[in-house]
Amino acid sequence: MKDLTFNKDKSVLIIVDMQNAFISPEGSLSKMGLDTSRTSNVIKPIIRLKKIFKENHRPVIYLKHTHRPDGGDAGLIELVFPPIMDLGHCFDDTWDGEIIKELVPSEHDYVIKKHRFSGFYNTNLEDVLRQIGVDNLVVVGIATDVCVESTIRDAFYRDYNVFVPIEATASYTEESERSAFANFRFAFARVLPLDEIIAEF
Repeated sequence: MKDLTFNKDKSVLIIVDMQNAFISPEGSLSKMGLDTSRTSNVIKPIIRLKKIFKENHRPVIYLKHTHRPDGGDAGLIELVFPPIMDLGHCFDDTWDGEIIKELVPSEHDYVIKKHRFSGFYNTNLEDVLRQIGVDNLVVVGIATDVCVESTIRDAFYRDYNVFVPIEATASYTEESERSAFANFRFAFARVLPLDEIIAEF
């Protein structure tokens, strides 16, 4: 019978939006006025977690936010955040849209492009998860209250068991981050220290 305990043999690491746009002081979100200083705090915890997954031959999936330069795939994002397309936010094949140098995907990692907040929306993420036979998702990255939360909620609706290491995700404000963690704890995910996940391997 399925339960909520962590099963490393059915686990996958999902790394959300660890791109220059969301983290670098020269990225598009910083230029739009967001304080990105908190986001770099998650880099080392994610590196540590990815190393554990790779050493144990567990899959790693990157979710990568992308847009066409003409904004044809941006939808309401372009209207809600008017400057974002003028700043080249996550345009395909640009520095802004690239994964940060500390976390460049390796040859065997999956990279799934998305155009909305959730990694499940109009992507093949669910097909990949089925193909590799996992149902325990360890979700990390940026931002806790936006793309991470959207992906986690959609995972919950699909009956995936989700785990969120506290140190490996961040929002642009502490208030937003706390609110997202409260939502996770209510139903959508198991929130726990990074060391507790690592101890399971």
